[in-house]
Amino acid sequence: MQSFGNHKVDVWKTITIAPNESININKVKAPVTLEIKNLSDKKIALVSGLKTPSEILGKSEFKYRLPKKSTLKLENRNTVPVSIYLHYYSSQAIIVNDKELK
Repeated sequence: MQSFGNHKVDVWKTITIAPNESININKVKAPVTLEIKNLSDKKIALVSGLKTPSEILGKSEFKYRLPKKSTLKLENRNTVPVSIYLHYYSSQAIIVNDKELK
């Protein structure tokens, strides 16, 4: 694990999202720096109350600083699975689909 300033959690994960399924980043307890690479050719929808783009285009990247107490949902509205490469760092672990992402 690498440390960036006061950041204690630094995680990289490749995640596949099934057709018509989603990944929910539950309300974060501390600010989180997210980097999401869409590894597929299809768009992934972003749902949030924050000012974020509405989608991540195929083969593109999304970087965002998620503030404390905010949430983010990534939806696969396609008929085929999509894969993302998720990198985040924060002082606290994040909860994705009700499980701690380590």
